[in-house]
Amino acid sequence: EKGLSVTAYLEQEKTSEIRHEYYHGKLIPMPGEKKKANLIAGNIFEKIRRPLLQRGYHTYFHDVKAAVDPKLIYRYPDVMVAPATDNADEYLVFEPLLLVEVASPDSAATDRGAKKNEYTRLPSLLYYLIVSQEEMLVELYSRVENTWTFEFFTDPGDVLDLSRLGISLRLSDLYEFVDLAAA
Repeated sequence: EKGLSVTAYLEQEKTSEIRHEYYHGKLIPMPGEKKKANLIAGNIFEKIRRPLLQRGYHTYFHDVKAAVDPKLIYRYPDVMVAPATDNADEYLVFEPLLLVEVASPDSAATDRGAKKNEYTRLPSLLYYLIVSQEEMLVELYSRVENTWTFEFFTDPGDVLDLSRLGISLRLSDLYEFVDLAAA
């Protein structure tokens, strides 16, 4: 079975009422998210958008696709940073520098597995963050030369150093206004 072409997917997605990721010809529906996940993604967007704009980067969240592999894979990261010059298509980012996924119990395996493998192959990518919505926990993957390093952050005072973008993030700021105790 062949599946939907990239061209058909991209055209259909412009008017679809439900977002879909595209994976090797198959559509993956993107369900609505919990308010916690939305607050966390919003906090990250709010903390980084303005400082990165001043450095020539644009920050997107939720409804802009990353062309992870333009022939095979399109994803909707929760937050994404790209150079302002990445403007070849008004719906797609081709050269993300930072990708963030806010992981739910349902998405965590994909975020840590398939998406991590796909994202870390992107030549432009400098950082990939997986942010838990269940507990104060961030996994930071950083590219140094051609090697990926990995760090865990769990303390509210921990600071994520994204120095290649000229910013840092305090863990407590990512979880501001988020009730992690709520089920």
